[in-house]
Amino acid sequence: IEGAMDTALTEWGRPTIVVSTPQTELPNRLFEDGAMLSPTEFRDIVEQNLTLHFRVARKASLYDDCQLVLVSPDVPLGTEGPAFAIANFIKTTLHAFTATLAVENERLVHDVPINQINLTRRVRSEEPRNEEEHEEELKRFARAVLLVGAPLPDAEDSRYRARIYRGTSMTV
Repeated sequence: IEGAMDTALTEWGRPTIVVSTPQTELPNRLFEDGAMLSPTEFRDIVEQNLTLHFRVARKASLYDDCQLVLVSPDVPLGTEGPAFAIANFIKTTLHAFTATLAVENERLVHDVPINQINLTRRVRSEEPRNEEEHEEELKRFARAVLLVGAPLPDAEDSRYRARIYRGTSMTV
């Protein structure tokens, strides 16, 4: 992570928005008979879906005029309970991290706003029923990235408006 961000900084200049997304798909099993998730597999899930965000946040929080967006994992269409449960666990954990990190970043000299986009559906009934609804979901994700990554007013211009969108979570 750090090497990749340093390379990007050298080649393209300072980022204005960093979008941190999970790197792997969630397994669709948890405690099922004969197919229980091993401690190593659970450690890998945490590494790819939470620790990765921590590492990106640590680095992105040091850039001036940058915003950070953390994205919760998506659950593929038709996925049953276990992956959905794991995704909701990660989403809930990211809520606490996003809010805490946003408050802490306001104390740093760089003042990096932190927000979260949830791809994890709250309930199974929110799952797209066809390709058209899936396309709509993708458009909502792109719009969410633009909304939470939009430049905010400086605290000197409006203390209230500068803080109102920090540490929030948007569900796609």
